[in-house]
Amino acid sequence: VMPASYDGQDSEFLIIWVLFHSPKKRVSSSEILDPAEEFLAKVDIEVDSPNPTPVLRSVGLRARAGIARIHAPRDLQTVHLLASMNSSAKQHLPLKNAGNIEVYLDIKVSEQGSHFSVDPESLFLKPGEEHEVVISFTPKNLNPTACEERTLKILVQPFGPQYEVVLKGQVSSSGSKLLPPEPSSSDTPSILSNKQFLTWGGVPLGRTQLQKLALRSGSTSTTQYLRLLIKGQDQDCFQLQSTFGSEERLTNSCEVRIRPEEDLIVSVLFAPTRLSCMLAKLEIKQLGNRSQPGIKFIIPLSGYGGTSNLILENVKKLSDSYMVTVNGLIPGKENKVVFSVRNTGSRAAFVRAVGFKDSQKKVLLDPKVLRIVPDKFVLKENTQEDVTLIYNPSERKNDYKTATELSTIYFFGGDEISRQQYRR
Repeated sequence: VMPASYDGQDSEFLIIWVLFHSPKKRVSSSEILDPAEEFLAKVDIEVDSPNPTPVLRSVGLRARAGIARIHAPRDLQTVHLLASMNSSAKQHLPLKNAGNIEVYLDIKVSEQGSHFSVDPESLFLKPGEEHEVVISFTPKNLNPTACEERTLKILVQPFGPQYEVVLKGQVSSSGSKLLPPEPSSSDTPSILSNKQFLTWGGVPLGRTQLQKLALRSGSTSTTQYLRLLIKGQDQDCFQLQSTFGSEERLTNSCEVRIRPEEDLIVSVLFAPTRLSCMLAKLEIKQLGNRSQPGIKFIIPLSGYGGTSNLILENVKKLSDSYMVTVNGLIPGKENKVVFSVRNTGSRAAFVRAVGFKDSQKKVLLDPKVLRIVPDKFVLKENTQEDVTLIYNPSERKNDYKTATELSTIYFFGGDEISRQQYRR
């Protein structure tokens, strides 16, 4: 949610995120990979209008879809290091890109203040390329009888997968021995999500809107059990939609089962109860036993109640637009037309008017020819604003005939969110 205005300043630029969803394809860990697939598309930019309008500009898109697969030696899934106090012990960990697409790796130790460090902390690998990272253990003020355990996280940017290596360090003393490695079967399988957050924007009061996200099991052999729970200050406005046979139920928590490499669709319903921003979170927890505790992660939820709705008054309404006629045009003489913009919604709106010279909406009108007063304003709910068009046709040499000129004015509107609500 982005306010249209902030402290009286207007945004000159709008950042638009383009998301690419690669097609689903099941590939086993032992399968030989084909070359990465390439996809081409484009984003057309055009003025929002009920009528068909020409494209203002096109932006080409290109994406490559492949499998990100990082291999490390099996005997280094748990790294043991032994070092004297205030000295350093190092272990080289080779990482190989066994996938079919380039990867950017973000490599870091799980917690700050650790005696472990890694170099480098970021890495770029082409398919088939291998590079070593250096793990260092430098104990300072560490109890000689203690063992520090951390996790080295290797994340394929930006959305995974993520690999983890257990780090264990001890302070060396007479008779010190490394702790034996734990069996790899104790590792908790990962759960992946196709969305990091859910946001609804504005939803009219008394109505509901449904969104979905997909969870995928990262395990190839283990069925996992998950608990889904909606928590937070506005948890009453968000609910999980579950289907039992032909019946749909709404609840704030449920337990589900996800099979190996299965995709599970989670439906979340937003029903605003007031004209304000509402925040909550979807907590997803793996249910484990005492010896293998589950991992919990959070998906933020946000939305706001009420929307604006703009209509024009005192103008001629067509089937899909409005029309204003300015009569008696004399070159060099101003003509004025006044009409109203009314907000019939339940939330304030930010409105901006833009004039175009041609019917294709590609060339802006010269402000010397057409001025719109005001051309931007905030319109509160159930109020109206008078807008004045000041038209001054340009003089043409050796042309004394009356000309008919067409121009198009667009009113862009969006819900206005107060800073106090936005910061909640």
